[in-house]
Amino acid sequence: MWLAVCVLAVGAGVVHQWQTGRIGALGDYAYIVDTAWRIAQGEVMYRDFGLPHSPLTFHVQATLIKVFGFSYGLTAWYCTVVNVVYVLLTYRLVRVLVPGWSGVGLCVPLVWLAPHSIYPHPFYDPDACWLILLNLNLLHWVATQRVGAVVAFLGGVTTVLPALAKQNVGYPYVLLVVVGVVWWGWLRERWLGGVGEGEGEGVEVVGLRWFGAGVAAGVVGAVVWLGLTCGLENYWFWIFVSASRRLARPTIPETYGNYAPWAVGGALVLGWWLWQRKGEGARPSWVTTASLALLLGPFVVVSAITWLCGRFFVEFDYPLLSLWVPVMILTLAVGLWQRPSALSASQPVRAMLPWIAVILTFFSFLSQGYTRSSYGIWAFFALMVACVVSPFGSDRRQPVVCWGIALTLTLAAIPYVYHNIRLRYVDQRGASLQTVSSGPLRGFTAYSPHLSNFAELLGFVADHIPEAEPVVCVPQEEPFYVVTGRRNPLPMVIFDRTATPFSPESIVEEAGRRQVKWVIVKRVLQMDWILAKEIKGIPEAFSREYPRVARLKGYDILYRSAPAQADSP
Repeated sequence: MWLAVCVLAVGAGVVHQWQTGRIGALGDYAYIVDTAWRIAQGEVMYRDFGLPHSPLTFHVQATLIKVFGFSYGLTAWYCTVVNVVYVLLTYRLVRVLVPGWSGVGLCVPLVWLAPHSIYPHPFYDPDACWLILLNLNLLHWVATQRVGAVVAFLGGVTTVLPALAKQNVGYPYVLLVVVGVVWWGWLRERWLGGVGEGEGEGVEVVGLRWFGAGVAAGVVGAVVWLGLTCGLENYWFWIFVSASRRLARPTIPETYGNYAPWAVGGALVLGWWLWQRKGEGARPSWVTTASLALLLGPFVVVSAITWLCGRFFVEFDYPLLSLWVPVMILTLAVGLWQRPSALSASQPVRAMLPWIAVILTFFSFLSQGYTRSSYGIWAFFALMVACVVSPFGSDRRQPVVCWGIALTLTLAAIPYVYHNIRLRYVDQRGASLQTVSSGPLRGFTAYSPHLSNFAELLGFVADHIPEAEPVVCVPQEEPFYVVTGRRNPLPMVIFDRTATPFSPESIVEEAGRRQVKWVIVKRVLQMDWILAKEIKGIPEAFSREYPRVARLKGYDILYRSAPAQADSP
């Protein structure tokens, strides 16, 4: 079975490599690598420049740049490795819940739904999810096997990493782990007389306690590191105060306000209830048929609609995503049904997984709803399904349900990825694909004319703007700084209302204070319907102070020889 899972994992890596040759999001990619470039050059997040996201993804890419130098190929292979490891870690947790080939089946959709199969660049959502999967695997290992104190302690330290990757998912995860470790490591034995260390299938209490000590050490270490580098006040402002501007508005009513997901969720719950009644004496055959129909029906319908009416549903995110809320409802219902036995369970991770999967999915959706936040967390979907079917391990119909869900989900996922529904905000209207054939961006692919326009800009900059003179790019939709090796002179990375809580006038004033003479304003945007709104007023504010000296195919070049202020930065 592990061989089959390895084939699936490699398949997820292959799909990512295929995806990199089909589409690229310049703005998203620039956001990650230009930020990493600043860190690699010695700047400190939150102190020297603002960013409303946790630091880990950017620091990982900065480390890769320091060690290997910058290249698109390196970041692409990083994403491929994340995809492969993501599938393997998910399978290991699924196997905690369901046996054998049922677990393999639930991982089949991840070939197409692993994060970088959907989205080809490094980002914090995939990083946070695979770090959670890693930590849960370590926690299960420590809780069920005899491991050394040092190993258990170090495993606990890794609990804080998801919080450093994405705050709205990572911090709730740390809290959930702390609650679980305290209960199973200290309170369960005392209150319920649970099985102690080394007794059959009991919890390895000593290992859990060392794991808990590692969690505490990791939290303290993270606080000390942040305090010594960027300052806790700066971190608090950017990570929580600034980022909260778009949190939960209006994603809760958008995600959970429609009656249809609740109706589908109710059907799934009814199907599960009928299924679990199988042990209560003789059961009419219609109960079996009805339970299977109710459990598999939504997946079959979604798959059929995707293939039969795919063109119609392109503008509605494809019905694949509509399955998230119903499966969350079903998992929550199953978790409540099993709650009395969960607290006395001998495997902490098995008992915690339904709650962890649902709660973390909920927190993930707080930022952008399921249509834009689900691409990094499909492992949680697989785990929720595994939680639902796990009570029926001895039922011969369990593999039918697992493989039925897996195959229909895969059939719905293929068109979703093929048509790049998650990347619809990226301009795909060009007549042809362009691929960079040389330089650090070699292999990057996008629809025309964005890469040829960027190449023209790089040629102009090399010929006309001295390396020592600072340059501001608006809205910085391309990895300008890491490709040219220049420094960003402003205390922000990208002109986004969340990432840049400054008015257009204050931005121009800051550029003058830092002696910026050159401003590059991008006219032909790859993410036009998003960025045109985000940078509203900024190009006009610069144009009032900086005359235009050149007009390229996709850019306006502005220049002012004598800034109004000449103070040092």
